Amino acid sequence: MISTNPEEVLLTKSVELCYNESKKKGGGIVQKIELEQMNREMTASSDAMAQADAAWLQTIEQAASSIRRNAQQQPIVLLSGPSGSGKTTTAFLIERFLDRWGVETHTISMDHFFCSLTPQQRELAAAGKLDLESPARVDAPYLNTLLRQIAEGQPTWLPHYDFRTTTRCDKWRLLTRKPGELLILEGIHALNPEVVTLPEEMTERLYVSVRTRAADGETVLHPSRLRLLRRMLRDKNFRHRSVAETLVMFEHVQAGEHKYIAPYKKRASISIDTFLPYELGIYKTLLDGELEAELSHPVLEELRRMWDKVIPLPLEQVPSDSLVREFAGGSTFQY
Repeated sequence: MISTNPEEVLLTKSVELCYNESKKKGGGIVQKIELEQMNREMTASSDAMAQADAAWLQTIEQAASSIRRNAQQQPIVLLSGPSGSGKTTTAFLIERFLDRWGVETHTISMDHFFCSLTPQQRELAAAGKLDLESPARVDAPYLNTLLRQIAEGQPTWLPHYDFRTTTRCDKWRLLTRKPGELLILEGIHALNPEVVTLPEEMTERLYVSVRTRAADGETVLHPSRLRLLRRMLRDKNFRHRSVAETLVMFEHVQAGEHKYIAPYKKRASISIDTFLPYELGIYKTLLDGELEAELSHPVLEELRRMWDKVIPLPLEQVPSDSLVREFAGGSTFQY
């Protein structure tokens, strides 16, 4: 579905699923889908999840097509969204479409431009006293120097940030962008003009996040809670954090979203809803035991009301290029 707002192209899934309700809220479109319907449709056949993914990929194809049309004038693509929105997989999928169409595309993550933490900063971070969501975490002068070099076609060494050691290596991979090739920069601050200072006319801008709300009657799960489940799974699998530790961080993460990310989402010309109808079932399978111990947390109130009704779904039926694999593991892509 494409919005009629000329300033924003809103891309959502093709209508493989019949949404129960679509209404305006705060100037945007709010979509809800009932849990009972998701349970029924995602357990109807062994390829139901693959079909849901194929429908969502049509959204990505539309975005990639729009980027291709503007590639000559806008060779740099800035892709932003809050934590757990699926930015990296969305970027990789867009790159895959463009590459297939003969438009060579390179994707880099803003995460690799974070400043290394000092021992004192590591202590503050461990105590929850360091603002890890702040744009100040990004080495903006270094980032913009490299972006200009890439835009000009100069051979450029890309950095790599190690989250385990919180340190950055500045010579990790060499990239040389040739004429006609595209660069996708994905990161939570990619739309912040104080962080990325490239001329606006040379950039295409995307914002990705969960927009659709899972509902069980009067109980409606806020999109941020689905993203929280994604973070829980990612942190458990790749960052050695417990569900409880991710919950402790959530308040700071959400405050950072409101302060540092949301103010710039209207700069995007394309917005993508990254909701997938089988996610809750996968998270029920992979998080149930550890999550159940934390369901009394106030942040999880709506989830607690519907959790017992969520039907667990098998991870092996999730396609290897699914956005869910970014958090669950086993992805085609390397993160």
